[in-house]
Amino acid sequence: MNIFNNQTGKMSPVYLYWVAIVIVSLILFYRLFYLQILHQSEYSLQSDQNRIREVTLQPLRGLIYDRAGKLLVNDYPAFTLYAIPYYLRRNPQIYNKLAAYTGRQTEVLQKIVRRDMLGYFKPVRLLRQVDFKVVSRFEENRMDFPGVDFWVEPIRSYPTEIKAAHLFGYLGEISPDEMKKNARFQKGDIIGKKGLERYYENILHGKPGVKYVEVDVVGREIKTLQNPKQQAPVPGDQLFLTLDYDLQRRAEQLMEGKRGSIIMMDLRDGGILTMVSKPDYSPEDLSGVISLKVWNRLLHDPDHPMYDRSIQSVYPPGSTYKLVLALAALTNHTITPEWSTTCKGYMRFGRRPFKCWKAGGHGRLNMYQAIEQSCNVYFYRLGLKVGIDEWSKFSRLFHFGQKTGIDLPLEMTGNVPDKNYLDKKYGTGKWTQGLMLNLAVGQGDLLVTPLQMLQFVSIVARKGVLYKPHLMYYHVNPLTGVKTYYQPDSTVIGTVPDTAYQMVRKGMYMVVNGIKGTGKAASVPNVIVAGKSGTAQNPHGKSHAWFIGFAPFDSPKVAIVAFVENGGGGGAVAAPKAGVLFRRFFKRLQENSTRQTIAGKINK
Repeated sequence: MNIFNNQTGKMSPVYLYWVAIVIVSLILFYRLFYLQILHQSEYSLQSDQNRIREVTLQPLRGLIYDRAGKLLVNDYPAFTLYAIPYYLRRNPQIYNKLAAYTGRQTEVLQKIVRRDMLGYFKPVRLLRQVDFKVVSRFEENRMDFPGVDFWVEPIRSYPTEIKAAHLFGYLGEISPDEMKKNARFQKGDIIGKKGLERYYENILHGKPGVKYVEVDVVGREIKTLQNPKQQAPVPGDQLFLTLDYDLQRRAEQLMEGKRGSIIMMDLRDGGILTMVSKPDYSPEDLSGVISLKVWNRLLHDPDHPMYDRSIQSVYPPGSTYKLVLALAALTNHTITPEWSTTCKGYMRFGRRPFKCWKAGGHGRLNMYQAIEQSCNVYFYRLGLKVGIDEWSKFSRLFHFGQKTGIDLPLEMTGNVPDKNYLDKKYGTGKWTQGLMLNLAVGQGDLLVTPLQMLQFVSIVARKGVLYKPHLMYYHVNPLTGVKTYYQPDSTVIGTVPDTAYQMVRKGMYMVVNGIKGTGKAASVPNVIVAGKSGTAQNPHGKSHAWFIGFAPFDSPKVAIVAFVENGGGGGAVAAPKAGVLFRRFFKRLQENSTRQTIAGKINK
């Protein structure tokens, strides 16, 4: 073919036409080669991601029960709105439509997506606990919301009369700091924030699964695909507590309108039967999405209802701590229980009179009588005999000044002053023995939690055996049914001889059963209770009321601490509350024994 025109000598138009076709064909061929050969895997993946979606399957969280199997913490289904960032990027107007439907600002929704997205095709949770009316309206106009859908996610519910808010805790969205500490979680995950929900997160949470679904052009699921990578979610274990529902309910009733704590322990293994902190809040308030209004109300309440007074608040223990001093003196042979002194209602030390609670004085007392009548003067003089070094040593021996190790987060240690502490606070050599007089009767810089006092009285009840307090009884794998029991952790305090415990226990017997005992209100018909009352002076207001005790005297089964903040006298205020719970416990114990006896006779 002649490519030039014979008349003009110029290139033939037909030839130019064919050249253009060849050039365009080469460009198209190269582009096809680029897409299909060089970048086939990349664009194939993008195509699949447009059509195939990986969906994370959240596991069911484990439920929580009391020791007898009564359901305490349940789940109920709620709707969660989520979206695929890819579709939002292609259709930004969807944000405005979602804002109109949900009542949230467009900027807020955009901020959530920017903060939580893990990839363009990974779902992002936008809102939890969406009202059913919003869901219904959305379903009627689903075509307007490509890449947007709803999941059904469980929200915690509490089906009984008890609150136990400080024990259960609450759930919330994981924070960046929490994610750094635990690689198994990702943005948007809901985890335990406080209480048992937090402490046993790894047991309750379960393991997420994954499935692969085919979606249409607007992101709606068409069908679930078979994929070797898919996994079913593994539900969390069911958690059974040592808690006794009936005792917990009664203890909450006893403390209603008060500030303080009541805790009862099973002396066989340290299991907590009841643990109440007041004031508290309804756990429903912090279930699911937490209202900013509710959060601020709880946070700024002057009574601090979110504070667990059982383990997070520290107080002077008052006269209940006289038992520590008595055990130190008896162990070191500083005195015998017959050592006596005279109380005239005060003791002069230096230029200052240190008063007894009984203005007219107790007269002459030995150690048993001093414990029974809670004489301050006796223990002032005993404190000077024992001294700060031995007093602080025995305080730490009984695990004061350290956490009990209960299975709850955020426990406080309290404070046991020693010479180093006093030197730092008041200056080396600038403090006097007058401080020891205050410490001898549980005042001054000494601070304890109610749980620490319960642990101490349990040691006395068991004559030196310490069981770590705990709330978990066992947990159950819901797939296999295998139970994993809490293994009791015990320690023997060998420094103190049995004879010392027996002498102090005799004094505690007289507190509840003696003619002049200060804790008679804790007594139980047909059961011998031993205990110690305490009234701790409070420079900021009314005195705090304490009572610690155990029963039965000869074969202890349970121990208790009752504490009422600004309650007044321990014998008049705290001891009666302990008595109510003691009576409730032993009445039910007798009823159960009677039922077992009858059942045994029937089965013969």
